[in-house]
Amino acid sequence: MKQAHHLSRIVISTALGPAGRGIFPYTLWPDYLRFLRAVRATGTTVFTKSATRFRRGGNFRPANPFTWKYIQRLPRMGMLNAYGLTNRGVEALARQIAKSLRRGWRVIPNFYPEFAKGLETAAKETLQAIEIYRQNLGPAFSALELNFSCPNSQEAIRDNIIQGLTLTRRLRECYPNLYLVVKLSVVHPYEFAQELEALGVSALHAVNSIPYELVFPGRRSPLWQAGGGGVSGGPAFRQACAYNAGLRTYVKVPLIMGGGVTCREDVHRYFDLGADAVSLCTLALRHPREAEAIVRRGRC
Repeated sequence: MKQAHHLSRIVISTALGPAGRGIFPYTLWPDYLRFLRAVRATGTTVFTKSATRFRRGGNFRPANPFTWKYIQRLPRMGMLNAYGLTNRGVEALARQIAKSLRRGWRVIPNFYPEFAKGLETAAKETLQAIEIYRQNLGPAFSALELNFSCPNSQEAIRDNIIQGLTLTRRLRECYPNLYLVVKLSVVHPYEFAQELEALGVSALHAVNSIPYELVFPGRRSPLWQAGGGGVSGGPAFRQACAYNAGLRTYVKVPLIMGGGVTCREDVHRYFDLGADAVSLCTLALRHPREAEAIVRRGRC
């Protein structure tokens, strides 16, 4: 019997950084700070940006202005990023998440298994990460989100299905009570979601940012040298919405729908499709006042 875990109807995904309480330099922006206060005051669930077992230097590094080009704005409140999983590693981030929890944030860690290292290494590092979270977060650690869908990694996310299923099975055997969320991509077939459901995942989260070439077919990404990057915000909504509409017919497990939300009407659309929760990301960075209004109203 898996441990019950209450997710808020609106969740925030990655837009509050690796510790779940804000991203610098957005924290210098008054509207973003108001949004942060609303998230904490309402007890909104926050999924962190992805961590890896060890420190990873991706493309974008906040301290290096020469790398800021890897995050670009797009029309219709969109963003293109080739962030590249830059993070300080689980040990450092677990301590920061523990601080977030003590300060009243409802944070669920997101972990990225590095399948490029091989399945056994990825599984070992994931199990190590869970133990590190348990040690640092104590009883507050009851849920984990696995990211199988980052478009800015070395792995081909179309080809990580077997690894993802094998890892999920192993985690379920070792941690049957852990509330386990898996984040999907539009390139994952619905059958993958069905198999994850059969293995006992607690919830599915769809979708991550969408590879540039799928949103703008026939056009070369301005970040092509970094792999193309992922599109979020308004330009991604149509495909994210279509994917989620189909996914809902394939699975009964709780489904967090997101991708491309730019307004309250988009949130309504996802709930009308049968979402159990709706996730906000780019909206919090492009239009935090609208994100705040959505968070404070809970559903709309």
